[in-house]
Amino acid sequence: MGDQSKSLRYQKTLATRKATSEKRKSQSCRVFTFKINENKLSSTQKEQLKMIFVEAKWLYNDILNFSKDNPIWKYNTKVKELNVINKNKESEVRTLNFIGSSMKQAVHEQITSAIKSLATKKKQGKKVGSLKFTSEITSINLKQYGSTHTILSKNRIRIQNISKPIKVSGLSQFNQIEGLEFANAKLLNTPLGYYVAVATFLDNDLIEPKQLIEEEIGIDMGIKDHITLSNGEKLNVTIGETEHLKRLQRKFARSKMGSNNRYKLRKLIKKEYQKITNRKNDAANKVVAYLLSYQSIYMQDENISGWKKFNFGKQIQHSILGRVKAKLINHPRVNVIDRFAPTSKFCPVCHNKKNDLKLSDRIYKCKVCGYERDRDVHAANNMILMIKMVDTQPTIVPVGHREFKPVEIVNSSNIKELATIEAGRSHPSGCD
Repeated sequence: MGDQSKSLRYQKTLATRKATSEKRKSQSCRVFTFKINENKLSSTQKEQLKMIFVEAKWLYNDILNFSKDNPIWKYNTKVKELNVINKNKESEVRTLNFIGSSMKQAVHEQITSAIKSLATKKKQGKKVGSLKFTSEITSINLKQYGSTHTILSKNRIRIQNISKPIKVSGLSQFNQIEGLEFANAKLLNTPLGYYVAVATFLDNDLIEPKQLIEEEIGIDMGIKDHITLSNGEKLNVTIGETEHLKRLQRKFARSKMGSNNRYKLRKLIKKEYQKITNRKNDAANKVVAYLLSYQSIYMQDENISGWKKFNFGKQIQHSILGRVKAKLINHPRVNVIDRFAPTSKFCPVCHNKKNDLKLSDRIYKCKVCGYERDRDVHAANNMILMIKMVDTQPTIVPVGHREFKPVEIVNSSNIKELATIEAGRSHPSGCD
């Protein structure tokens, strides 16, 4: 009878998951983040929040240690006591009093997912390392709305294993949105305080479509001008280290190892870095929102991380290029051309593809026909031209993220077709 009851529950769970999966196909996801007001927390709540992350760290390391000699799926997440190595490097037994059962399962699933990802990459022939023991856990998954977390009012939420409701700021972001469905969330421990990020879903029928600019643009990314559009517009955003951060780093370098002052300085440095990260994220979101206001976007799969090898590390670090690329590259309205396509060298007028450029050359000039144009604007327009060629001759220009050998973009069989496509586009200068 007991086995039959378990089987029925399992079948019911599977049916529920399948129904939810089908419903999600017609919905859009958006994540809202709000801050926990620490000055409104009681001493008990502060201790509970702190210890949830501490016990999550103990559990994470214990699961990782168990997985070295045993299958990870055999780990018992209902464990109440753990062996922990203290600061004197001695083993002692610690009791889990604060972290909830769902949170334990979430930590276990996090490690399981990471191990599976590493195994997949290894099968693909990539070099992978192994998971390391951690000294800090900064996020815990809250798996089920209504159980692990619940929004109670316009400024209060409840979190599993935290006594009494918690006052938060930022719930007004979605209080006025009708039909919003709450899903899982993450409890975050950042240098600037505790946050909760909630995933929400809304039916596509309830979302008002955005008015897009009926224009296609190419996007060229670079060092001198970070983002150049095919219409000539240039976007540059640089967010470097603040003077306050540099002063803190100098003090930290002079502080005594293991002192309380060094510990406090480390916390202040983390806060300053978090502020810089927030500014970069905000700037990247605004730039991406502006770029996606166009109907069609064309870009190249630039090797931004590789640019650091050419002594551009600081410029890349202080820019938002990586963030912008990551947000754009998988968007359905963004067309991507492979990084090896010679967008800077190819002449759209006479089809010469051997115009070598130095990094210092900011103006493209064709040696054959004399065509001239701003180097970055020229490359951005070539992206549109080359990607359009894929629709008619897929073998000409490789598009997407796949390994291949560089190929010739233009040959004798498609010169006329390129000329026909280019005839419909205007250029500030050209040749007869």
